[in-house]
Amino acid sequence: MLIASAFHRADGYDRHAAVQRKVADQLAARILALDLPPDARVLELGCGTGFLGAGLVGHLPHAHYWMTDIAPGMLDRARQRFAGRDDIAFAVMDAADPTIDGPFDLICSSLAMQWIDDLPGTVARLRGLLSPHGQLIFTTLAAGSFAEWRAAYGAATPGTPDYPEADALRACGLEVSVETIARNHASARDFLAALKAIGANTPRPDYHPLAPARLREVMTRFEADGAKARYVVATCIAGPLP
Repeated sequence: MLIASAFHRADGYDRHAAVQRKVADQLAARILALDLPPDARVLELGCGTGFLGAGLVGHLPHAHYWMTDIAPGMLDRARQRFAGRDDIAFAVMDAADPTIDGPFDLICSSLAMQWIDDLPGTVARLRGLLSPHGQLIFTTLAAGSFAEWRAAYGAATPGTPDYPEADALRACGLEVSVETIARNHASARDFLAALKAIGANTPRPDYHPLAPARLREVMTRFEADGAKARYVVATCIAGPLP
């Protein structure tokens, strides 16, 4: 799978993922405010190198924690981060096709669910793995993300995915709140290099790369608009299926 391969190779993730770290820290604070049992069973999806886990492990001292990711390389880095802990299990797993049995008191994920094709179906499957009082909580990119880069393409189709509108997320049975985080880049090349470094440069399936001259025009327009990348982050929460 292209996405798994891209993240597997992203050995510069921690150095370039400033937005991802900030979102994970905010999500961890939100999770720690939930009324979780002291011995909660926790499943994390798309754990990456462990940003979200770093904000939770130790604050949930009696929890039983599963960290999963579709990319073995990411999971290896998470193992290194939490080496020596016996309260964490690790597994290579596709969040869209969970293979670990519930029930879980908490299923969580930070900025990974935007890579899932069938989000409504996945949300339903995950809610089916919750305990009677369990919580599913995750962040995902929403419509409006990378608006400046997309605008620079003009009539051409950019490689960035079509992220869901907040109302489409709510239609999945989720409680949704949205915030925007802007990151300034030195240039278009810096923006593209940052995406590649964190493994987030896999284009949409119908993307047709531009000729070099056309791409330079896009990069020039992006820089003229300030070389700013906007991340529209939706925080989504749901309980078990009724």
